[in-house]
Amino acid sequence: MNSECRRYVGLSLSIALLWQFAGCSEDVASTDQYPQRPIKLIVPFGAGGGSDTFSRILVKAIEDYELLPQPLVIINVPGAGGTIGSRRVKHARPDGYTLMQLHEGILTSKYSGRVNYGPEAFIPIASMGQSTMIIGVGENSKYQTLNDLMDAATERPDEVIFSANIGAPSQFAGMMLEKVSPGARFRYSQTGDGAKRFAGLQGGHTDVSSFSLGEYAQFQPAGLRAIALLGPGRHPDALEIPTAIEQGYDVVSTNMQFWWAPKGTPRDRLDVIATALRKAMQTEEVQARLKQLHIDPLTIEGEELERVLIQLAARTASVSQRPTVELPNFPMWVFGAVVVLAILSLVFGRQKVVEGEEKTEVTTSGGLKPRTLVVAVFSLTCLYVATMHAEFLGYRAATFLYLAILGPVLSFRDRKLLGVMAMLAIVLSVGLHYLFTELFVIDLP
Repeated sequence: MNSECRRYVGLSLSIALLWQFAGCSEDVASTDQYPQRPIKLIVPFGAGGGSDTFSRILVKAIEDYELLPQPLVIINVPGAGGTIGSRRVKHARPDGYTLMQLHEGILTSKYSGRVNYGPEAFIPIASMGQSTMIIGVGENSKYQTLNDLMDAATERPDEVIFSANIGAPSQFAGMMLEKVSPGARFRYSQTGDGAKRFAGLQGGHTDVSSFSLGEYAQFQPAGLRAIALLGPGRHPDALEIPTAIEQGYDVVSTNMQFWWAPKGTPRDRLDVIATALRKAMQTEEVQARLKQLHIDPLTIEGEELERVLIQLAARTASVSQRPTVELPNFPMWVFGAVVVLAILSLVFGRQKVVEGEEKTEVTTSGGLKPRTLVVAVFSLTCLYVATMHAEFLGYRAATFLYLAILGPVLSFRDRKLLGVMAMLAIVLSVGLHYLFTELFVIDLP
């Protein structure tokens, strides 16, 4: 690589690093006027579900009482038990303009092995509201009591079908019952949200499931029967349901709602959000709506919130997750296939030209042999992806640097191409970032 090309790459590296550090401080330094634009609230479940409904109740109160100078915009990112949405927030810029509302699924997803992160990857803002769980069966079910159910799960392990959202609080309620009932084993069926779990009971496809008290109130007229309340005592809204503790099973399972921010978000910005949430929770409208949904209103912040999360983490971790069938690691298979193809390209690139023809050395316009080009582009692409995955550089800086270096690799002898690649690096890094983040509302690293 000649001196001109080295200066080009050095300049590109300098620009990318300055861009990265400038981007990191963007919007974070000026905390005195926060917020200056709408705030995205990621709800990692579909619209109309329990988490979505709960979020919209508080957001409406914040808007009605003008508790924030800018709107909170709810964005539903369903999939994988809430982990797709939580991963997006985990990688979002920590500037206070991307928040998340996610219940105890943030803990169960970690301890069930669905993801390798939990509350420690975020900053908790506040806990607002808690639902008590119940164990429910169909109205025509042969299981009249919790004892009937657990006896069947003990006598016929893996035959009683427990409908759940695998890795979510609905499954952990069943696992807690297994823990205190030696020999009992349910067969868990991945079903989905409360409405789908109830449909499974109605259709006779599953035997039992867990629901929030609000879901029970919704489905009970259509044929859902509760055989146990998983609270420390009977709930005033459902005094007819005996607790699991009363029936000899020391199990308490609730589902607490939390508001989160990406790690590194300034504390004073979080305080602005916490204050708005606290005031919204105190309004008569919110109190009335939560009562209708059988959600216990509460507000937990600061050190008390940290203690609650530690206790919940210990309770969730104590439930042993049984071994499951490991699915193939498709990303690694794809990566391995790319490596094999690259090696084959190198091997065949070294072979002689068809026998009898004149032996020539094929090169690119930049003077690189094909096999060298394959290795260079492959290595550079792996480095590009790894850099963003490790969060060393953001998307804009990494993309600019990737394209800026790729230009000389492809053809460093053509000065015109260097200019084109420099322009392409700027346009794609800035343009695509704007397209994804502003138009498609996708947070990039």
